[in-house]
Amino acid sequence: MYYNLTAIILKRRVFKEDDLLVTVYSKEKGKLVLLARGAKKVLSKLAGHLEPVSLSYLNMVDGRAIDQLIGAEMIQCFSAIKNDLDKLAAAGWLLNLLDQMTLENHADSRIFQLTQKFLTFLEKESKNYDIVKISAGFKLLHLLGLNPAGKAEIKFKDEIEFIVKNNIEEICKNKNIIKNLKVIGDILNKETEI
Repeated sequence: MYYNLTAIILKRRVFKEDDLLVTVYSKEKGKLVLLARGAKKVLSKLAGHLEPVSLSYLNMVDGRAIDQLIGAEMIQCFSAIKNDLDKLAAAGWLLNLLDQMTLENHADSRIFQLTQKFLTFLEKESKNYDIVKISAGFKLLHLLGLNPAGKAEIKFKDEIEFIVKNNIEEICKNKNIIKNLKVIGDILNKETEI
């Protein structure tokens, strides 16, 4: 059976000689691992559309063990992120966290929207990468049901609740969060240790 998805490319890795296993997150199906046959070849029509940190429209067919990609079209490549090492590190961190903390075939449109908004904001942002990264990380944990602000031992409970409840623009203006950014970042790193 054929189906189509709009998905964010999380990562890709080599499988056999010319094939790739591509991990994506879509609004409709959540995280999926897909087989892209021949995508590693120089003249492959799929390769350019399956770059990590991209939003692509994917065409798939059900496979016995793993679904196969038969077509792809990049919707948004986030070139400003890919051309800036600091932005790329922040985006890579969140996409890796998303990959590690989610299960396959468990869709949550809120997580997809958060990731898409994070990448779009990060592409336009000229500074504050750490604040953007930390806010997206806490929001992801909240959407996954791992509410770090609910833990009594956390000293910065109010700041974390503010991060979870507000948009990134307001978070970047909060002086208390900016002042305690290092400590709040350490709390997030402790919460996301896998």
